[in-house]
Amino acid sequence: MTNPPLLQLALDYISLPPALVMASLVAPEVDIIEIGTPLCKAAGLEAIRAVRELCPDKLILADFKTPDVGGLEATIAFDAGADMVTVIGGAALATVEQAYEVARKRGKQMLMELTGVRDILARAAEWRQIGVERLVYHREWDAQSAGREWSEADKVIIRQLINMGYKLTVTGGLNMELLPFFADLPISILICGRGIREAPDPRAAARAMRLAIAEIWSGSSSNNFQANQKSIPVDLAAKAIRWGVSEMGLSLTVNGNNCPGCNSPARLCQSSRTEVRLPAGIERQKFITELIGNTGAGQSQAVGLDSPGSFYIDVGVLPQINQDSVLGLLSATSVALQKVGHAANLNAALTAAKNILTE
Repeated sequence: MTNPPLLQLALDYISLPPALVMASLVAPEVDIIEIGTPLCKAAGLEAIRAVRELCPDKLILADFKTPDVGGLEATIAFDAGADMVTVIGGAALATVEQAYEVARKRGKQMLMELTGVRDILARAAEWRQIGVERLVYHREWDAQSAGREWSEADKVIIRQLINMGYKLTVTGGLNMELLPFFADLPISILICGRGIREAPDPRAAARAMRLAIAEIWSGSSSNNFQANQKSIPVDLAAKAIRWGVSEMGLSLTVNGNNCPGCNSPARLCQSSRTEVRLPAGIERQKFITELIGNTGAGQSQAVGLDSPGSFYIDVGVLPQINQDSVLGLLSATSVALQKVGHAANLNAALTAAKNILTE
């Protein structure tokens, strides 16, 4: 059984007095108090110092989203009383390494913020080489305003990051109704801002969320996550891949011939290898480079270029064949297609694949 996620309150204010009132009110019901980026910019280090004095027994995160001088900014945050600090995902590796080293030497935590990061898995692999252990995965404010909802595609990426050894913080419009959506993931921290701050009774809202987290994650996350890691037959995994890529609007092919479908006695795909025709106009090498860059750990050898105009996915060469690895390959394929200018319905692909895997 995994521990339930910690609850983090985001103080996304633009002045210090109301932030301190909220921190004082809600602190008994949360584990971490975040000095949000707007408050860091508006009130500076005084915000960290004031919250530390007000809440001496709470973990404090300074959401600096540091873009440069990582060691210096981490030092400034920790000297002011923070326990955790964030670095923006677009920062240079040298910046990440400097911030991480300062945090490590002082017994603090540094988290990478994934805002705006396109090659999440590729970048995450680089950060793991440095030693980074924590990531913040979220639906940004502007994305929320534009109507972007949480989806199964997000969960696939989160699982892949957890499989890489990361402890995940998840945030972005979280409320009581959204908690069950993440229940099958061993998340480390859940951040709630407006769902608590704008409630009629913020302290009661925080308490209700804390209790709901404890109840929802009381064993379900561990059990469901282990189920996603359970080995599945290679032929079933291959079938899930074929149905998934078909739902993306792609055609299956063998030696240039279109496949009539998995349930047809005349089907062409008989092995763990699936050949997929690339849509017209896509540059093959650019696509496969994007695809390999977005695969999870140990998955890059399962994809490659095939006959002219196609690529392949071979689940038979995966080190572990389970639901996560299958869905991860579909997710990587969708992301690669989008990066070369071709729309792909990932949610439909994941739904189809899951239906096959639960047959």
